[in-house]
Amino acid sequence: MAQDIVIRSTVYQDVPSIEVPLDPGPGNAVFVDTSDATLNDAGNLPSGVTAYANATKYTGTAAENDSSDLSISGATVTVPAGFYASSASGTVASGSASPASTISATGASVSTGTNTLTLSKSVSNTPTVSAGYISSGTAGSSSVSLTASVTTKAAATITPGTSNQTIAAGTYLTGAQTIQGDADLVAGNIVAGKNIFGVAGSAQIPSITQDSVTHVLSIS
Repeated sequence: MAQDIVIRSTVYQDVPSIEVPLDPGPGNAVFVDTSDATLNDAGNLPSGVTAYANATKYTGTAAENDSSDLSISGATVTVPAGFYASSASGTVASGSASPASTISATGASVSTGTNTLTLSKSVSNTPTVSAGYISSGTAGSSSVSLTASVTTKAAATITPGTSNQTIAAGTYLTGAQTIQGDADLVAGNIVAGKNIFGVAGSAQIPSITQDSVTHVLSIS
């Protein structure tokens, strides 16, 4: 901070320091204005370091710390107050995450839509985590929802015909499927030599022929 100085009635303005020749020389003694210094406690200086402020000499008393002064508890590193002449570091123990021995699951829910049945079930796996630093990307817990959709078929009556009728694999039947039967499906109603649904025919059909000249019918 600069001050106005009066020497032999002469005012010298904004003087930051005064140099006075040494005896013996060469060289000068330098006196600096310290009135604007904020130092007011020896505890603000490292031990053994001296400084002047407000015309007072201070000898530092603050201890110098290093890495051995850090305290570590779990994931917390405590840095005590003081001076550090060089960087200080401490290591937090590594943590771990292990898959849970059991996986919990919620009950499955069922919903139905047009020709669709949806089954939903959620499961979660919360691992056992030990205290310590766990690097980015390490899973803490996970959950997954499993959803499956299947085609449904309501109750129906199936009438046998001349072509196959199928129910697609994986179809969930929401109602009874009735395949019609017929009491007339017996051997006597089926021409001999024919087989319908596993029933071999035994009915004999007369052979009828007609003479092309006389037009007489012959039945055998």
